[in-house]
Amino acid sequence: MPLETGVLLAGRYDLRALLGEGGSAQVFRAGDALLGREVAVKVMHAHVPESDRRRFLREVRTLARLTHPGVVPVLDLGEEHEGGRPFFTMPLLTGGPITALGPLEDAPGPLARFLTAAAFASRALHFVHAQGIVHRDLTPGNVLLDGAGLPRIMDFGLVALSEQTRHLTRSGVTLGTPAYMAPEQAKGAGVDARSDLYALGAVLYRVACGSPPFVGDSDQSVLYQHVYEAAPDPRELNPAIPDAVAQVLLALLAKRPERRPENGEVLAHLWALARRDVWTAHARGQYRGGRVRSGEHPDGPARVARLQEAWSVPLPGEVTWPAAVVGEGDLVAVGTRGGQLVLTHTSGRPYATFAARDEVTAPATFLGGHVLYGAWDGTLRRAELQGGAEVWRHQARAEFTGAPTVWADRVLAASRDGHLHALNLRTGELAWAYRTGGPLAASPVIWAGAALLCDENGWLHAIDARSGAPLWKVEVGTVHATPALLPTGPAEATLVVATWPGEVHALHLSAASGRAALSAAEPILWTYDLEDEVWASPAIARSALPASGPALPGGPDGEAARGPAGGHGVVVVAGWGGTVRALRLPDGEDLWSHALEGRVTASPVISGGLVYLASELGELAALDLGTGAVRWTRRERTGVQATPLAAGGALYVAFMDGTLRAYRDATPAWTAGGARDD
Repeated sequence: MPLETGVLLAGRYDLRALLGEGGSAQVFRAGDALLGREVAVKVMHAHVPESDRRRFLREVRTLARLTHPGVVPVLDLGEEHEGGRPFFTMPLLTGGPITALGPLEDAPGPLARFLTAAAFASRALHFVHAQGIVHRDLTPGNVLLDGAGLPRIMDFGLVALSEQTRHLTRSGVTLGTPAYMAPEQAKGAGVDARSDLYALGAVLYRVACGSPPFVGDSDQSVLYQHVYEAAPDPRELNPAIPDAVAQVLLALLAKRPERRPENGEVLAHLWALARRDVWTAHARGQYRGGRVRSGEHPDGPARVARLQEAWSVPLPGEVTWPAAVVGEGDLVAVGTRGGQLVLTHTSGRPYATFAARDEVTAPATFLGGHVLYGAWDGTLRRAELQGGAEVWRHQARAEFTGAPTVWADRVLAASRDGHLHALNLRTGELAWAYRTGGPLAASPVIWAGAALLCDENGWLHAIDARSGAPLWKVEVGTVHATPALLPTGPAEATLVVATWPGEVHALHLSAASGRAALSAAEPILWTYDLEDEVWASPAIARSALPASGPALPGGPDGEAARGPAGGHGVVVVAGWGGTVRALRLPDGEDLWSHALEGRVTASPVISGGLVYLASELGELAALDLGTGAVRWTRRERTGVQATPLAAGGALYVAFMDGTLRAYRDATPAWTAGGARDD
């Protein structure tokens, strides 16, 4: 008979809840009466074939050999007193399967968690393979997350020791899980470490896309696809997946083992390179519309107490709202009212100037060796960074004020006359246009296949980003500033909309149907009245402060909306009058406020747990995200309306008089003898 909850196993383990059950064993959540902790207990069924018993014990012995933070260890081994059923205990992992990290969102937080987990699992596999062990059955259910969001590999019941020969088939059925099985394993041929890398690739593909690379009506259909059909490009299923991530996934899913990464350590290095490419190509290269939706920059100054001006260069025109400094690699760019987009090397050396016939105040967008920029005369251009050649030009009937947003093979750009233009990324040809009915100043925000766009007539529009078909709209109030969005759990997000009259709304979005939708129960989580006009976009990030109060949808006690230390999301909003407030994302409650003397039109920027602010009186400040404590402040002679950029360890600020300045940490380096080189 199967065991039931309430049983005290071996006089020590109180079986509290059934976590899972297979053909040969049950897994329980249990209390360890001896050590006063919770564990997971895997117990054999009473009547199983001797072969299954041997496999069970082989799994225990295999786990006992492996001591690595990425592998679930064995804590105890024993037998049930009455039936003699063997069992073993493991740490209780509370983060759920690795699929909890997806589908992948192209924003600093979700990308960092995915890439960290992918590299961690790759190194764990490398360790396992170095012990002469091949797992043979990696699935999302066998790669679980701990409380810190790191993956742990478990269930070694199908291990194949490389120094021995084991048959992979039983009764004509290939052992393993078809959805994640390497082609050579599906054919019943020999497996090795690269077969596990293929399976890990299929698992991570499932995390990133929301579905495995191959699906079918039967196991045989899925196995056939693994052997003979190329995996669909993951960007076709989820265009939010960055190119660098997609390339690693496709390399893992190569049909021939020799074309996959050589081992887990090489794979971990590929994930590190992908992380670098993602930060430079996505997080810096586009303003907070589109895929960079939170206002958080991943690599600003590490220390700010001694942040000082590193260089200053004049620009050929004033820089005003809604401009923003953006960057890619060792270049930064900002547009001017003189009709130029100016590119500057991060050393302060001039790089290039791209001309337009009118003001360039909309933020530009970098795109892998190209730049997209719009002007007040209604032209949107794509130009090459090397040489400046114009690739294409699109002419609209009104000025562009929002950032061009790259999504899949489209460029989405909002014009002042209320149209959202979708252009072919390669040719610039118009694919579709959507008319909102009101003037537009904000950039579109992309999430779950939908373009979210606010107009100045008071409506938030959700548009199918592929076809331009309207999905839904809701009245929120007049909006000039681009909203901010933070994913809060699988297929869930919170959108923060700051209206011009000063009301800030937090909306709960769901993508359970595959497209962004308002939560049916209560779409508006909360509303906060700043009692001031708002021109600056809000910014959102996770904080490590303890969370309390009502929970966000998406997890018990709002778990999905909290940081790894049990913190919560923090929203930073700036009123035009100079008061900046930090609010709790779950409920809109005040955390702190800070008053600047000047008006604020530049959007707050978050990086490394700091909030960077700039005012029209030339005030610059860095505040602690959690407490609002001032960590750095500086006063310049000229004011700021353009959103700064925190990137590459520096802060780049464009001033209204047409001056671009870089600020870097001036802390003296330590000499080889251990003394400061002052």
